[in-house]
Amino acid sequence: TSSTRSTIQPKWRFHGHNVLLVDVRTDSERHVSMISGAVSLDEFKTNILPSLESDSDSALPDMIVTYCTIGFRSGMEARNLIHEYPTIFAGWENDDNSAQEEGRTSITKVGNLDGIIPFANAYERSSNNEQSPHRIPMEPLIIDRKTKTATNKVHVYGPSWKMHLSPAYEAITFSRIEFAWRGLMVLSRSCWSFACCQR
Repeated sequence: TSSTRSTIQPKWRFHGHNVLLVDVRTDSERHVSMISGAVSLDEFKTNILPSLESDSDSALPDMIVTYCTIGFRSGMEARNLIHEYPTIFAGWENDDNSAQEEGRTSITKVGNLDGIIPFANAYERSSNNEQSPHRIPMEPLIIDRKTKTATNKVHVYGPSWKMHLSPAYEAITFSRIEFAWRGLMVLSRSCWSFACCQR
């Protein structure tokens, strides 16, 4: 509904674009923490995509940036959006004019973040840079999904990614069995995505 969509406003700005972050991770991962201002992939497809298709709301984002843990799953989802909706989405470097050909006023750029791990690390370094005499306190950017307050917990998917997260955070992982099962699911999803994009 329009009332639902009006509560989802782009929080980020990048090179003059109103950016909406889309978290493509599982509910279990998002339950641990999310990047502030992000929405889930389901929420995006249910509440935002219909308005982008109708090209009816100027307050909607003109750039979508997907993210996961290290950028692999979100890269697939970004590619799928561009492939499935070529008259709505285009890659960041693409100057495709299909939007104008379809009578649309604009086309939404799609980008992919490196992942919540490098984002959290960069945020931690920036917020604790005591060397700058003009240091400005930063608002919490890694937040608990329910309380919307700061948290030091980050889901890193599997044990092998723990080493890449700053010690300032508590790394949460799937169990070994769930990690293996989800790895197979991601692999099958990757093969399906590649096959679809080759059509």
